[in-house]
Amino acid sequence: MTTLNITKLLFIALIYLPTFGFSQVLTNNTSISITKTWTSQPSGYTYPINILVPQGAVPQGGFPVCILLHGNGSSNLSNLAGPPMLSQQQFGSVLPCHILVAPTGYQNSWNICAENSDAPDVEMINDLVNILQTYTNVDTNKIRILGTSNGAGLANRVFIENMNAGIDIICSIVSHLNDFQYHSGDFYKPSGVSDPSSSYCGYDVVSNPLSSRKYLSISNVNDQLIPYNGGLSPNIGATFLPAETAALNIATYKGYTGSILTSGTTIGTGSLEITEYSYLFGDVVHLKGSAQHQANATQKNYITNYFSDCATTLGIKESTLFECTIYPNPANDILYIKADAALINADYAINDNLGKTLLVGKIKSENTSIDIKILSKGIYYLSIGGYLKNVMKIVKQ
Repeated sequence: MTTLNITKLLFIALIYLPTFGFSQVLTNNTSISITKTWTSQPSGYTYPINILVPQGAVPQGGFPVCILLHGNGSSNLSNLAGPPMLSQQQFGSVLPCHILVAPTGYQNSWNICAENSDAPDVEMINDLVNILQTYTNVDTNKIRILGTSNGAGLANRVFIENMNAGIDIICSIVSHLNDFQYHSGDFYKPSGVSDPSSSYCGYDVVSNPLSSRKYLSISNVNDQLIPYNGGLSPNIGATFLPAETAALNIATYKGYTGSILTSGTTIGTGSLEITEYSYLFGDVVHLKGSAQHQANATQKNYITNYFSDCATTLGIKESTLFECTIYPNPANDILYIKADAALINADYAINDNLGKTLLVGKIKSENTSIDIKILSKGIYYLSIGGYLKNVMKIVKQ
């Protein structure tokens, strides 16, 4: 072999070596190590993290991921306090097509205010999301956070404080916003360590959540721990907003301009009946039930649908029928739709954030323009026929 050929081979190897060397696939056996220190734990605490990856082929774009946050006194370790959240008895059967990632907090708790833990749990979640986004079988734009009880309090903190746009859905079960997290018309985060002796537990810095995230809250009228209609929870040591008001505040921040919804959609029957209050075409949803301090089967089924779990099982041929791009977004006077040929002659509608239809028409070709001069500046929603499962948010500037 000539020197020239050897040089070429070495050059090619150097090009491809990084691809092989840094390509990572997340598996059930992957070890993710995150250690945090704080004043009372100077030697550090390493969070145990369990992982469950769906079997079968990786969908195009990677698996969506749901980070599961347990309640206070619970654990995501299989040998403590019942089955972990990623088990089939809990959320493994609810989100079978998501990678489930289940960390366990210090002393089986998450730091909101007066818990046993003062750990920097929000920082841990930030690190965990960044790490997960390095794996090749992970959809980096579909990282979801689902917390229950104390874990829902941390999920709410992540909604308010985390700035990673890859987190696209927050689900808080049986712990809606407290007045640490929302007061004086703004969302707040602590400037330092949360302190029960301080005003609002030290949540003293205004924080502006990412408006791109969807938010699902689940609360129950007969919950003996978290008051549905708001007020002090002696066991928690926090004052909670009314559950429906908390959802309204989030929707208003995201662009809703109407009044609080006083009637909703009934789903399920008997003890499994829930009421859905949906704002901004499902961008913010509150579910009212009567399952005490847990989620019932109807609420869990709603989570499956809200997360579009297993939507990636569609065949390539079928999924290509749904392809549609809108641009520019934000737009000034003209909005363009680049659509698959299968959408030609489909009806479209543009609605405001109260659901009022302002513009209608048909997709005339694979490249269709819509004159939106008559629309005021703000957020609107474009829906196209029955082909697209979700509406698309557009911004008129």
